[in-house]
Amino acid sequence: MREIVWLPALAPIEELPPYIAGVFNLRGRVVPVMDLCLRFGYTREPYRTHDQVIIIDGPEGTVGIIANEIYDILQLPAAAIDDAREYQGAGGAARYVFGEAKLSGNLAMLLDVSALLRSAPLTDELELDAPPGTSQELSRWFGTLAPEECELLRGRAHNLARTPAEATRQDLGAYAVIRLNDELFGLELELVREFAHRRKTTPVPCCPPHIVGNMNLRGDILTLADIRPALGMTMAGATSEVVVVRSGQLRLGLPATEIVGVVQISPADIAALPVASDRSGHAYCKGIATIGAAAVAILDLEKMLADRVLQVAEEVR
Repeated sequence: MREIVWLPALAPIEELPPYIAGVFNLRGRVVPVMDLCLRFGYTREPYRTHDQVIIIDGPEGTVGIIANEIYDILQLPAAAIDDAREYQGAGGAARYVFGEAKLSGNLAMLLDVSALLRSAPLTDELELDAPPGTSQELSRWFGTLAPEECELLRGRAHNLARTPAEATRQDLGAYAVIRLNDELFGLELELVREFAHRRKTTPVPCCPPHIVGNMNLRGDILTLADIRPALGMTMAGATSEVVVVRSGQLRLGLPATEIVGVVQISPADIAALPVASDRSGHAYCKGIATIGAAAVAILDLEKMLADRVLQVAEEVR
């Protein structure tokens, strides 16, 4: 495994196997992207803007594998792996699974990377200049997309295609873009530890409404705090995603309506807030950046956490 990137806009190539969703340019190298659901004989599921691509290199070539979620990176002793030669998947006898391991009550299928690479097209035979798909072609993979989502996917494809010599702008900052209700916000990526789907949440007694509760995240208890009240927003909309952030010793989950993706923004592209802005949360916004046709408010999350606006400091008698 060489690296993990956010799923970009893919370029369709004719006469590729049906389980190859498309290709993209990774710093001058064409990478075919494999959909394991299709490879194992299942039906295609719509891709999401926060899906990722695991880049795998080997003597047989290079291939990207679409992942809905990255859980962890583990080292497994040989004794923990059972032979899976008798494993029967949707496509019949095991061809791409060499073993299985039990992980905290769950069963993980271990893939034969060499076999997957051998089933992927040779990168030397693919067209390097294949442009990212049109909005109509992207809808074939992703379903209905908003214009800003199409722009986000194309922006990722453009950034991934740049060679190291073209990507030397030291002032670029990486931001995770999330949606809260109908608005977009950017969080500095160095504070973000991971994204997760919101699961069963246990309320915490005697806490204000913005303390949503505790969630079990792979055995660890994660407290969820809704930042919308601090930004002068209502908590009316549903939040099905969670951004896990860490600042110093504080680890917190921030519920979000949607995880849009990760972008790179230059400080020169962040405009100051309008002088007439009177929202109560403007003190925690560094400015506004325009990504495609969408406005993204860049949050000063460290300031928000330092001001302790999310902290519960009440005494009950």
